Amino acid sequence: MSKQTQQFYDQLAGDYHLIFADWKKSVQRQGVILDKLIKKQGFKLSSKLLDCSCGIGTQTIGLALQGYEVQGTDLSPKSIARAKKEAKNFGVEIKFQPADFRKLSQVIKDQFEIVITCDNSLPHLLTDKDLALAIKNIYKTMAPNGLLIASIRDYDTLLKEKPTVTPVTIYGKGDNHYFSFQEWSWDEKKPIYSLNHFVVKKQKNSWKTECRNTRYRAIKRAELTKFLKAEGMSSITWHMPEETGYYQPIVTAKKR
Repeated sequence: MSKQTQQFYDQLAGDYHLIFADWKKSVQRQGVILDKLIKKQGFKLSSKLLDCSCGIGTQTIGLALQGYEVQGTDLSPKSIARAKKEAKNFGVEIKFQPADFRKLSQVIKDQFEIVITCDNSLPHLLTDKDLALAIKNIYKTMAPNGLLIASIRDYDTLLKEKPTVTPVTIYGKGDNHYFSFQEWSWDEKKPIYSLNHFVVKKQKNSWKTECRNTRYRAIKRAELTKFLKAEGMSSITWHMPEETGYYQPIVTAKKR
């Protein structure tokens, strides 16, 4: 995970909510969906939960609203700063602090019954070494028989198509009118792509364009399963959007 990744999310922190038509409703909806999945795995509201890629708090706050005791970490200090403000706005108490996946167990000394990492965060780890190191650190923060929940894009499908641009999403009205889209450039030899994320905002009689860039590894479900098994996780199961209602495939795994 490079400095470019941190810079991407530091720059995006102020506009992250613009990815959603209604971010606050998405926070609540994702909390409900993940709560149902957690309970299906046999865990309760009394479970301690760590969101180790919390961003501005989308899932962290959503799960806190459901009643979980939640902590959040993220690579981006600016995302953490905004997450703290948003938690106050929602009226929930959450401890947030910066932490790199690869050094998570150095920052987080507690163990959690549930650890989550959503919104395609793991694919920022471009090498086998970094991905294995991140999973090892996540594993260390999990309590015995603890649960991991991770979501990534459907790269099994995307690698067949290798899209170069995402559909434009248009939201808001008047001076709050904006739209966003992504442009993807694929590496010729590796399953890695560079992403340019554009947000275009209406400002009176003109438009302002913001562009931030980062890189992702298009990791297939079987590949990620292999990394989880290598670390010693079991009961590894993939849950597709048509099953959960979540917008990305989700993998659940348990610590032996």
